Amino acid sequence: MKRFTIAAVTLAALTLVPAVAAGTTTRVDALAAGSVTRVKMVDGLAFRPRTIHIARGDVVKWVNKDNITHTTTSSSWDSDNVAPGDRFKRRFRRAGTFNYHCSIHSSMTGTVVVG
Repeated sequence: MKRFTIAAVTLAALTLVPAVAAGTTTRVDALAAGSVTRVKMVDGLAFRPRTIHIARGDVVKWVNKDNITHTTTSSSWDSDNVAPGDRFKRRFRRAGTFNYHCSIHSSMTGTVVVG
């Protein structure tokens, strides 16, 4: 009878632990990763959307959907050249308003507001 009880308890524990662990791991990973907000560099020399609002710890990913090279440049970062089809990403750890531009096309501007 002891063997049956030990086996039943062990089986129950093995069934529940992976489900709990998987749920916890997924939640921790999601919280640690933060959200990703996508900004497109598009035809017409524009960032779309031009202004975004994100939380501290979130990532912004700029994707060049245009057929010419652009940059995303501010006093806090510089992507260097982002060729058509390429991307650049940056995590924002500080709250504030960050204005940026394309160093190749000065009329191309955008703003990241981190709450």
